[in-house]
Amino acid sequence: MVFFREKKTEAINLKEKTKIKKIERPRICCIDTDKKIISNLENKGYNISIGSLGSKIKVPNSSRRINHLLLLNHDFPANLHELDIFIIDLDNFDTIDYYQEDHIREMHTGKSSSSLLSSFPETLFDPRPIAASVLKNEFYKISNRKHLVIAFSSPEYYVDYEPIEITEGRSQRQNIRSHNIYSFRNYIPYKEKKYGKEISICKSIDELQNLLEKYKTNLFYNQTFEHPESRNDGKYEKNKNFIPLIKNINGDIVSYLEVNKFNNLIILPQIEDKTNFLTEFLSKIAPSIFPDLFPYSTTFNWKKQEEYWLPNFSKLIKNKKAIEKEFQDKLEKNELDIISNNQKFSFLHDLVTETGDELVKSVIKLLNWLEFKNVVDFDSTNSSKVLEEDIQVNIPEGLLIIECKGIGGTSKDTDCNQISKIKHRRCKQRNAFDVFALYLVNHQRYLPPMMRQNPPFTEHQIQDAINDERGLLTTWQLFQLYELVQSEIISKEEARKAFKNYGLIEFKPQKLTYIDEPLELFNNGNICIINIKDCFLKIDEEIIVEKNGKYVKTKILDIQLDGKSVKSAKEGEIGLKLSNPIKQKSKLWKNSK
Repeated sequence: MVFFREKKTEAINLKEKTKIKKIERPRICCIDTDKKIISNLENKGYNISIGSLGSKIKVPNSSRRINHLLLLNHDFPANLHELDIFIIDLDNFDTIDYYQEDHIREMHTGKSSSSLLSSFPETLFDPRPIAASVLKNEFYKISNRKHLVIAFSSPEYYVDYEPIEITEGRSQRQNIRSHNIYSFRNYIPYKEKKYGKEISICKSIDELQNLLEKYKTNLFYNQTFEHPESRNDGKYEKNKNFIPLIKNINGDIVSYLEVNKFNNLIILPQIEDKTNFLTEFLSKIAPSIFPDLFPYSTTFNWKKQEEYWLPNFSKLIKNKKAIEKEFQDKLEKNELDIISNNQKFSFLHDLVTETGDELVKSVIKLLNWLEFKNVVDFDSTNSSKVLEEDIQVNIPEGLLIIECKGIGGTSKDTDCNQISKIKHRRCKQRNAFDVFALYLVNHQRYLPPMMRQNPPFTEHQIQDAINDERGLLTTWQLFQLYELVQSEIISKEEARKAFKNYGLIEFKPQKLTYIDEPLELFNNGNICIINIKDCFLKIDEEIIVEKNGKYVKTKILDIQLDGKSVKSAKEGEIGLKLSNPIKQKSKLWKNSK
């Protein structure tokens, strides 16, 4: 149920101080904290947000049967879940008059709403305990991140609240619910309400102990607490995370620190000079107790000055600078190498992206790399208006002519057939049937090659190419061919021979001996079980893996026969440990050259 009025604005931060450099972390929320304290912390550069548990309301319940429906008036930052430190003064609050318009929702969605009923004899409505429960729910949102709550104590007390559910036809009372001023936390071990000034500072963290000693004459307590215990091996032991800070003259705990992995708490008595106390605590004490919350602490920055350097520090700093410079030089060189490499091999990307002259240029670069001799950009030298081939390559067997196209879709029959007409023309000119024709296409060029239709030719188009004795090829195949040659799966000579084939051209390694298709795979594909017959395999031998028409090399790292490692094997069911993982239905080959 929601018992508070919608906020017109989100009061997250105080006004910006243009002349003061703000410390980004810790992000501090001051709840019901004196304005003088907030101003002082902000002047120190702390990143401050403000909030409130709400003001007590003077309700005009002047006689019996008079009551009023109220809404809560607490105000927490909208980004409370992002903050690190919360300073709450439980004994500091305002009292305001009742105005009916403050307790009417300006906009509401739904068929029912909820309010809180204040009835005679109540004339001062206290929203703070139930708002403390709301604050606890907000703290749940940061329960997995380190944060600190600093609470200046108040006498413990409960308030009963009676929710009213309002619908179109009636208003119905709900069960009365009680909330405590300390409800912002799951468990506060409060004991008796006691008031006084005679206290003693407990032995705890030295710097915190000294700070409390400094301000002990100007503080008073209003609540006592007990040390929590837990059962361990049948015995009750005091909670080690609970550290008493101040006790009164009777030994009652009136201030303590609770340190946990994430949600940390300090309960303090009321201190007269909270401004200077908090300034000293946040600048000198808290960074050493909670360093994670103070990544930008500058308390001991003087240690960084050369006069205070530790032994060997100067030498180590010089080494660090030399390493950084060497690293930066290597990084810069590597960046230049990347640029140079991209420029050198950009033609491979052009193969699968470009069209027109740029595509032709990239194909010529690849043909030259494959060591074809006499590659000519024929289209650029052709002054005839007749449609001719783009590239001519003089080969020992005759003439290879290539037509290149870069298109957004796939090829029509006329696109594939055009090279046949040019072939016949060249044969007639040469008075010989030594012309090899190839249609090369960069199809669906706006798509990533792996998402394209591969191959992009219909069965009819492939059969026509076989009948007409011409080849069909994609630039994506040329892109992949580069790696096949580089990894020595096929040679440049084998690649050049494939350009003369008819129908759909494929680049396959030659002179391979079939090993087997793995029966089982283990260890994510690095180990396979195969059955071989008269096939000699040995450790450190490279074999070829074929999957979906793609070929890659892998090395045999280990061979097991009958559960024992052997150096080689020729017959039977064996296990192979491979340098690279393989997938199901892969075919294994060995080079028989």
